[in-house]
Amino acid sequence: MAHLPENVVELLNGGHVVWVATIGPDGWPNIAIKGSGALVDDQHIFFADVFSKKTRDNLQANPVCAVGIYDHDKRIAMQVKGHATLVESGKLFDNVSERIAAKQPALPPVKYVVEIVVESIWDMSAGPTAGDRLA
Repeated sequence: MAHLPENVVELLNGGHVVWVATIGPDGWPNIAIKGSGALVDDQHIFFADVFSKKTRDNLQANPVCAVGIYDHDKRIAMQVKGHATLVESGKLFDNVSERIAAKQPALPPVKYVVEIVVESIWDMSAGPTAGDRLA
């Protein structure tokens, strides 16, 4: 398990949309945009699923995923890689469901929350450290 650096914590606390990459059983990659990416703690991140059947199917077959986070104003881009667990009940599920229902009452209920154990963090920003592993 890796600890998220402070600049990644700030990105995730800033309410940024995240891009989630998964791999299907057929070996093909899939990218999905998630508006709910955030921190559980400095070793776990999450996003909620409301619509994404493909992401769910892929994670059930192969829990490895990558999450891209980008802040246009600060010109910071990071990639977090790890293993995902689909959470369908409990404290995290309830907290995320309540938060999303309060912010977006027109959305359907959350189907599950994807909790990701952070295993590595990569710099995707333009510049001399692009592609470097940060943790």
